[in-house]
Amino acid sequence: MKIMLVRDRNVLNNNWLAYLANLFYERGHEVVIACDTYNKLGVSAPDYKLNPAVKIANVNGKTSSALINIVHKVRSIFPSWYLFDKLIKKEKPDVMICYFPKDLYNVTRFQHHNIPIVQMIHNYPPVLFDKILKKNKIIRNLYQKSFKQVTVYQVLMPSFKDKIDAFFNPQYVEAIADPVKQYAEGEMVDLSKEKKKIIYVARIEKNIKRPHLLVEAFAKIAADFPDWKVEIWGMRKYPVYENEINTFIAKHYLEKQVTLMGYSTDVESVYRSADIHAFPSAGEGFGLGLAEGMSIGLPSIGFKSATAVNELIIDGHNGFLAEDVDDFAKKLKILMEDKDLRIKFGANAHKDMAAYAPEILMDKWEKLLNQITKK
Repeated sequence: MKIMLVRDRNVLNNNWLAYLANLFYERGHEVVIACDTYNKLGVSAPDYKLNPAVKIANVNGKTSSALINIVHKVRSIFPSWYLFDKLIKKEKPDVMICYFPKDLYNVTRFQHHNIPIVQMIHNYPPVLFDKILKKNKIIRNLYQKSFKQVTVYQVLMPSFKDKIDAFFNPQYVEAIADPVKQYAEGEMVDLSKEKKKIIYVARIEKNIKRPHLLVEAFAKIAADFPDWKVEIWGMRKYPVYENEINTFIAKHYLEKQVTLMGYSTDVESVYRSADIHAFPSAGEGFGLGLAEGMSIGLPSIGFKSATAVNELIIDGHNGFLAEDVDDFAKKLKILMEDKDLRIKFGANAHKDMAAYAPEILMDKWEKLLNQITKK
């Protein structure tokens, strides 16, 4: 089967896209990544090297010709559906998998083909689709014509299957989570050796990831644990927000205990350096950073209201779910004081993540793609 993965921008800097493309190729499929990015394609994904056999078709990429580059740079400013139309006719894929709604637009607008399309939803569906519903009527109608060409929507959690508004014609919705790296028993983080460290692995961002809530929770109990530290790891793009966090840290004299660490190219070592993974996100489409920490055997704490987080973390089994910041602090304290409980939760988390093993999820993808291409 020839699979075309469509993602408009940030192609090879996306771990997940490279990983999925490789998995499809390893299953014996021909894989083409279709994109439109003039300025930066990326050299390789940070954690997953793209297999050289996976083809990259960049409709507006830089070339060795200065004249062609001028044309491509100007052309990249405008909608590129007509370039994707040419690419589709050239490549003749059996199925197309679109990363974002914009990618769907690129492969459907003013085009006439009957190639099955999978529209991926990498978030809680209302978070993604409400933005479209708020656009003016003309734009909504243009989007709706594209969504009517979707063969199947892929969501990340079973509870999301009925969360797609009827406007988007969700006739067929399938739940397939992100594949999670698996670890053998002997490869798990060693929680018997106390490091006295809490980590959070997510981009440092205010509205969704909310690392400031972890800092606020820890501040409530820090005096009782002067030898414990909090490290916040993730991409740093918002200096004003970081300044807010650092101001709070200084105000509460936590400079020696709480640190914004920034991006890491060795996340596994970050997980192994910790005792607890605190995850105060407002909600996730899946929460791969959380799941990978659980897979390696870390106990976690999140909020009960956080989508996906509240399904990966089973309260009192593989971690804790908190009602609010005060409760978050309370449950942090319980875990910090009880090494045996951390070990128990970590072992349970490791076992629970076996359900997201790559081979299991790729079997689901195979079944889905076979179904829609036969139809």
